[in-house]
Amino acid sequence: MVQAEALKVDVPVGFLLAEPREVVVSVDRPEAAPLAIRLRLIPAASDRPDFGGEPVRSPHDTPAPTRRITRLRATEIEHDLGGGD
Repeated sequence: MVQAEALKVDVPVGFLLAEPREVVVSVDRPEAAPLAIRLRLIPAASDRPDFGGEPVRSPHDTPAPTRRITRLRATEIEHDLGGGD
């Protein structure tokens, strides 16, 4: 049923399906032949390695860099925020 003029789309479906599937749909077009759309439903790979959660830390690890956020202090000039008549 797949024609020469077909739109092919890979659709990741996560864990909703256990194995890949293909679905072909046809969309009518005015003044043209119907467009075949081939959807390839791709499940999540269950054979991916599980790397676990947090890595084990040791006293010899390099500490994560920290960044200090500084705020501008209010100056003598008051800013009008509006809202008054």
